[in-house]
Amino acid sequence: MSSLADIPSESECRQILYEATHHGLIACNCGNEIQWPEGRNYGWCNLCRQQFYPKSRTFFSSSNLSCRQIFQLIWCWQNRQSPGSMRNILGIGYPAIRRWYKQLRTHLPYDDHLGKLSGIVEVDESYFGKRRYGHQTIIVGAIERFLDPTTNTRHLKLQIIPDTESETLEAFIETNIERGSLVVTDCHAGYNDLEFLGYSHETWNHSKGHLAGTNHIEQNWSIMKRYMRKLYGNIPHKRFTAHLK
Repeated sequence: MSSLADIPSESECRQILYEATHHGLIACNCGNEIQWPEGRNYGWCNLCRQQFYPKSRTFFSSSNLSCRQIFQLIWCWQNRQSPGSMRNILGIGYPAIRRWYKQLRTHLPYDDHLGKLSGIVEVDESYFGKRRYGHQTIIVGAIERFLDPTTNTRHLKLQIIPDTESETLEAFIETNIERGSLVVTDCHAGYNDLEFLGYSHETWNHSKGHLAGTNHIEQNWSIMKRYMRKLYGNIPHKRFTAHLK
């Protein structure tokens, strides 16, 4: 769905949601196909009269949202819509929007089947939050420079770290990047020994305005911080792992 206008009708959304949460089930136990008539919040079998509820066995089971509103909610979350825009679309309050955004983040599965990054990989660390309030979080990230041809996206790894010492940064790189890859960083001293660990290493001096080599990972920090400020009005320091996931 490329826009909200592409979201199907309520009965179609009920059918899609039920099939997605019940392993593609489209027929009753008796073998008759499940019908999804307009005006009802459930599907049913014309033969054995059994009813099928699409929100059952999901974290939406106790919500008053219609199935079409659930699709609108997910679309807005995936497209980084602000709570104000979401409120105008769904007609629900800000506390409910924040609660549903939290639920979606919490139930997002962690997919680590990609394994380690390889090729040309940009690495950088960034500070989230304000130091003077004691809520600053350090995040280190690594992103492949070239797109994956199968997904047309760049593979990205993010991790919260306690400091930017050499041991911490090297442990992240060894865990997430294959040896032999070209690691591109700024001139932070914590990256100085990467060549001894089996990596090719290229540095760009940010203090002199040399930023082109780490442009993709720097852009990632900019997008993350802009989105969080748009959604919350600040950089949240609680449940940060869920945001990274």
